[in-house]
Amino acid sequence: MTKKVIYSPKVTRTKAPHAHAVKTGNLVFVSGCPAYFDDMQLAKGDFAAQMRQCMTNVKHILEEAGSSLEQVVKVNVFLDRRADFDEMNVIYREFFGNDADTWPARTTVEARLPRKDFLLEIECVAEVEG
Repeated sequence: MTKKVIYSPKVTRTKAPHAHAVKTGNLVFVSGCPAYFDDMQLAKGDFAAQMRQCMTNVKHILEEAGSSLEQVVKVNVFLDRRADFDEMNVIYREFFGNDADTWPARTTVEARLPRKDFLLEIECVAEVEG
């Protein structure tokens, strides 16, 4: 099987040595996405803004790979603060809907993130057509 490295022009490339995603076979693996806006800035201290930007970044990367949020099969969410769990679920539904029969599998953990101003990071695996 061959692999294709994916970078979305709509998502900031960081200095960290990793691709936005890698596509192999009919799957795309999206690297952990922080909440960077186009100008490499974060909404510091604003969990809702960071969550929405993380999900928007994931969406752009999936689209660049020929996939979509509807094709996501697994999500891993890393939260800096356990207290943000309920708010994360509310915003998560904005992107994945309210129908439990269509939700991807998900793991959510509290984790120390690489930058002190990151409030979360999200990675996922999705199917790709053909």
